[in-house]
Amino acid sequence: MTRTAADRWLRRYHRGGTARLRLYCLHFAGGTASMFRDWPALLPSYVGVEAFVLPGREGRFREPALERMDALVDGLIGALRPQLDTPYALFGYSFGAQVSFNLTHALRDAGLPQPQALFVGASAGPSELGYIPGVDETDDDLVAYMRSLGGTSSEVLDNPDLLDLVLPALRADLRTIATLPYAPRPKLSIPIHAFSGAADPTTACPPLMAAWQRETTGSFRQTVYPGGHFFIDDVLPELTAALGSDLDELTGRWEAAR
Repeated sequence: MTRTAADRWLRRYHRGGTARLRLYCLHFAGGTASMFRDWPALLPSYVGVEAFVLPGREGRFREPALERMDALVDGLIGALRPQLDTPYALFGYSFGAQVSFNLTHALRDAGLPQPQALFVGASAGPSELGYIPGVDETDDDLVAYMRSLGGTSSEVLDNPDLLDLVLPALRADLRTIATLPYAPRPKLSIPIHAFSGAADPTTACPPLMAAWQRETTGSFRQTVYPGGHFFIDDVLPELTAALGSDLDELTGRWEAAR
């Protein structure tokens, strides 16, 4: 059987049946789609959770990881295009937030259906992103930085063989963001909901995440949780409850307009 672009780029975690709304999810730098495997049980049953599988990891680990935003976004659009007839939203965490933002702009520029909403976590507004740590550091320094942020198990960080698998994709993700200078663009018109950790030591601190409001003429909301950069590990039920509430509202509006 021939695999489609969607088969290669997307992992479907929803519970079966027909999704009335799809939530496409993108992980943090160096992460994997499996970050979202538990989400269907935490979200309304009508939501189809689909996580992007990027080159250089999981079932695509033999493929070279991409280091340019345009190439990455082109691949994502190719996977999404056949199923954009269903309403959808995007969720991106850290690196994934910046990719989701650029993907939304590319979809609009191509005249394709845009997401109903953009959900972003642990990443400064694009205009405030600044320097990306870890791009040019040695492996030891990059591992030390990862350790300081949390979110990556010591089993990985202390295992040279596992690090050999993780670090190339991590560096590629960081370069994808670091080599994309910010340029003002026409604002989006969709709601943006930003989630941040109160004690995040990176440029994803709450004041800099508030800059996402500059990127849309639609509604903006920011929710701050206790914790650092990987606050999501401690508040996943609360975060997905907030997402579910937003998605209920969006779905109600969409269905009322039909």
